[in-house]
Amino acid sequence: HSATELSHSIRTRKIGCEEVIRAYIARVKEVNPIINAVVQSRFDQALEEARLIDKSLLVNDRTEEERARETPLLGVPLTVKESIPVRGLSNNAGVPNKSRIAEKDGEAVAALKARGAIPLLVSNTPELCLSWETYNPVTGRTNNPYNPRRTSGGSSGGEAALLGSGASVISLGSDIGGSGRIPASFCGVFGHKPSSGYISVQGHMPTSEDPMWTQVFVYAPMARYAEDLLLLFSSCIDDKEKLKELRLDEPVDLSKVKFFYLDRDISKVTSKVHGDVKIAMRKAVTHLETTFKVPVEKIDIEEMKHAAQLSCMLMMRMKPCHTIFQKSDDNLTEWKSVTWQWILWLLGLSPHALHAIFFGSMKWFADTYSDEEIFKMEECKKVITQKLHGYLGDDGVLLYPTFPDPAHLHMQIYYRQMNAGYLSLFNLVDLPATACPILINSRGLPVGIQVIASRGQDRLTLAVAREMERAFGGWVPPTGTNLLQVKTS
Repeated sequence: HSATELSHSIRTRKIGCEEVIRAYIARVKEVNPIINAVVQSRFDQALEEARLIDKSLLVNDRTEEERARETPLLGVPLTVKESIPVRGLSNNAGVPNKSRIAEKDGEAVAALKARGAIPLLVSNTPELCLSWETYNPVTGRTNNPYNPRRTSGGSSGGEAALLGSGASVISLGSDIGGSGRIPASFCGVFGHKPSSGYISVQGHMPTSEDPMWTQVFVYAPMARYAEDLLLLFSSCIDDKEKLKELRLDEPVDLSKVKFFYLDRDISKVTSKVHGDVKIAMRKAVTHLETTFKVPVEKIDIEEMKHAAQLSCMLMMRMKPCHTIFQKSDDNLTEWKSVTWQWILWLLGLSPHALHAIFFGSMKWFADTYSDEEIFKMEECKKVITQKLHGYLGDDGVLLYPTFPDPAHLHMQIYYRQMNAGYLSLFNLVDLPATACPILINSRGLPVGIQVIASRGQDRLTLAVAREMERAFGGWVPPTGTNLLQVKTS
């Protein structure tokens, strides 16, 4: 059942909230020895909150419609990335030798709880969220539910693994360079990178004081079912004026939407697009053309071949967030020696994950670029932004690969770093993007695409995601792994 269906059944007392929470707790305990996604849980508190909800529903002081309006997520289990504060739980972001417990809920989590959601746990993330492989020295490595030898992606890999294994129904992750969309794609679920500024990111660990941070970094609603993305996204937003801007409650007529697609980025630094991804793209394009009798135009933006370099270098030059080299308010000259950290790691003496040290090298390299080179990059970014908006306007969407290939083996991301340019570009230019599963390939791995629209037009990408789910089935339970069969009813 989707979160939307679960909440309705709980509000109408067709099913007990405690029964739902117990079922999800049992599923988490069942799969976590295989996927290793849980950092810290609050199962006892969640059960107590569920019992209180069941008792409150015995009092007929409000109609079902009133409850649906006030608490649209009533009784729905929620899982949250460890880097996002949930009161009383770890907010350490996988950093060794540290103990950081959230003293209060972040604003987004508080908003979801106010609308009835019940947090169950916080999930694994790479150390300081600095990788597309979910590994840290504290909790270890999170595995893909479709094949534990493969990565769940990162940095919201714990959330995606829980969703993909049927141990969560709605999740709150984050996205700065595809951190919500890569895991969603690898684990066969839906992940939305919203337009910036709508969901509060207060309390996230790490953070940055750079003005660019609030443009490129967002919280990412993630869900097993597409219909829940819009509900989850809107429930994260307390500001009524911002909600009004997004027009999320207005229906979208897909026959009146302009559709475009690109099936590669023509870059020399990224991998060639895998045949399975091309098949997924062709299936999506053909479905839209035949179902809605609209053309899906293949476009060409020459400058997008620089997407990986642009997003990497420009975002790396932000005032650093908290890293193993400095805290966000440190002076840049106080960085610990990157070389020394490499020596410690090579000697097996570093307490940190490889990616956390690698970040220091990338940051150092980005800072060597001259002002003239950065100016050229900024100009190229402007051209890409203008061309994308020229195509998309207020009524267009772009279909684009989420990643060049399906989930790869653990650690292979270290020589595929630049492939993240397929995702980070849309953080850089601040466009909403939704990752959608399309098919399961011959190796049993999910394959998907992402849907992009102009800033503030999130409703369009979410509507297309629902159509992709209707057409191709959406999430498919894992088979052929050690995971026990997922119950879907």
